[in-house]
Amino acid sequence: MIVDFHSHLGLKDNGELVTPQEFIHAMDAGGIDMTVVLGIDQVDGGTKPTWSDLAKGLTTKKGWLPQDSAIGAAANLSDVEVASFCKFNSERLIGFASVHPDRYRPDLKVEYALSNLGLKGVKLYPHSGFYPNDRRLDRVYEKCIEFNVPVMIHTGIKAQRWQWIKYNNPIYVDDVATNFPELDIIICHGGFPWCDEFLTVAYSNPNIWVDITFMDYIEKVFKRPGLVENSMRALVNLVGADRILWGTEGPEMYLPLFGHHDFKYYQKSQDFLVNRFDFLKSRDKQNILGGNAIRLLRLNVC
Repeated sequence: MIVDFHSHLGLKDNGELVTPQEFIHAMDAGGIDMTVVLGIDQVDGGTKPTWSDLAKGLTTKKGWLPQDSAIGAAANLSDVEVASFCKFNSERLIGFASVHPDRYRPDLKVEYALSNLGLKGVKLYPHSGFYPNDRRLDRVYEKCIEFNVPVMIHTGIKAQRWQWIKYNNPIYVDDVATNFPELDIIICHGGFPWCDEFLTVAYSNPNIWVDITFMDYIEKVFKRPGLVENSMRALVNLVGADRILWGTEGPEMYLPLFGHHDFKYYQKSQDFLVNRFDFLKSRDKQNILGGNAIRLLRLNVC
């Protein structure tokens, strides 16, 4: 069972979101059994461009930026949109809600998503302007505990130029993990460039799971040979292979800061991030590529 635990909905050349049919087709072509589709709540429509604006190009004081300066993924995707998308094939598509602490009563937004829309987790994007230990999120974390779902907190690199990378330091997640020991927390991307903080926070808190999505891109773009292997060895030795999750960002992705991939990346990512390492047992590889995700999400699968 292969589970992509970290996926976003890409934009097609015409600026429209990929359809559920197209998404499932890409999963089939890449040998993916299930995918976690992440909602996005990071954009204030009054100050930041919406995903549709980004598809066309960004408006700035200097005029329009060309399309290749924009991002080929939704910059804001509502819980309703995620739920509707995943409803197309609820056995293979698992939706996560998202919330920004600037929203009025963010806990109510999350409660509605979990109880009425059937979403199975929550994704936070600190680089949109908040720290994960923001006290306004305490009720959100309590709701996740109440509904027995995980919260995924973006750490490390930023995806878009208008985001603020300082908020992504994994050290701030330690407050959340310590204050809410019953909460399952996922931290992302190996925490780069704060790899030591990422490892220390994960090691120190047994309720933290680690996401290795995109670490191959990070190794290449930032010219850090051996980053993935060194990180994986440390994570396996200190955190354990049973708390590591694999993901891809989705079957179709374009990020100006990092590049592009299509469904062929599914296998390339598995091989580079997991399969090539002889220090991982066969069982460890199976767990990282899907078994851990199924256990964390408490899914009943054959």
